[in-house]
Amino acid sequence: MKKILFVFALISGISIWFVVYGCTKKAEIYGSQLSQTKVTAVAEILKQPNQFAGKAVRLEGKIVQECPAGGWLMLKDDTGVILVNLHPSEIAIPQAVGRSVAAQGKVKKEYNQISVIGEGVEFK
Repeated sequence: MKKILFVFALISGISIWFVVYGCTKKAEIYGSQLSQTKVTAVAEILKQPNQFAGKAVRLEGKIVQECPAGGWLMLKDDTGVILVNLHPSEIAIPQAVGRSVAAQGKVKKEYNQISVIGEGVEFK
C-alpha cells in the first residue's frame, strides 16, 4: 500500500510540475532584455528620423526578410518596413521570416539610410 501511495504521489508531483513549468511557453530573447515599453511605429521614425536618431525605440511587427546568418532583419509593422541591424551588437537570430517579433535598439541615420541598431529581439 505504501508503494502504491508513493508511486501515486510521485506521478502527481511530476504531472503538476509539467503543467506549471513544462508547458509554459518561454519568450525567445536574443541579445539584451527589452526594457522599452512604448512601441514606436516605423512610419514615425521614417517621417522624422532626426528626432529619433540616437534614441532607443521598441518596434513590433513581422520579419519579412532576413540575413542568411541572422545578422539583420527587415521588420514590417502596419505603417512601414525598417532595417534592424544586429551585426554591431553581435547578435544573430535563427531564420524566422514571417514570425512576429519585438525589437529594441537605437535609430541610426547614415547617408540618408534610416535603420535601427538592434540591441535585443524577442520572438512572440
